[in-house]
Amino acid sequence: MSPRGALRAIWIWGPLLAYGFLIYYLSGLPHVPWAPSYPDYVAHAIEYMGLAVLTARALNNGLLLPFSGRTLALAFLLCMGYAISDEIHQKFVPNRFADVTDVLSDAVGAGAGLLGLRLGRRLLVRGGLT
Repeated sequence: MSPRGALRAIWIWGPLLAYGFLIYYLSGLPHVPWAPSYPDYVAHAIEYMGLAVLTARALNNGLLLPFSGRTLALAFLLCMGYAISDEIHQKFVPNRFADVTDVLSDAVGAGAGLLGLRLGRRLLVRGGLT
């Protein structure tokens, strides 16, 4: 791989990997000190909205190309796999527990993020901005 290709791969996949490691790190803490005062399901939805967008971006090799339904479906499935593995991970962390409602919140957030990505891109194309 050329140096330019390596930099492109880091640019595309680096944010997703960093975000995934951040989720894993926070899930391994017995207590997140800056946990929000709003409901847990809101935090999960927002967290996985970001994960889904970064996943779709990486799978699509950026945001400039149109997103196929297959790419968005794969991004969603990967996020759900990560959400389930995250809950299993939390089961083994003191003061944390696995909760199916967290996975459902993650699914809503991931779906909303991918829908927003698809609709936002359509609006940009119609407006002549891409």
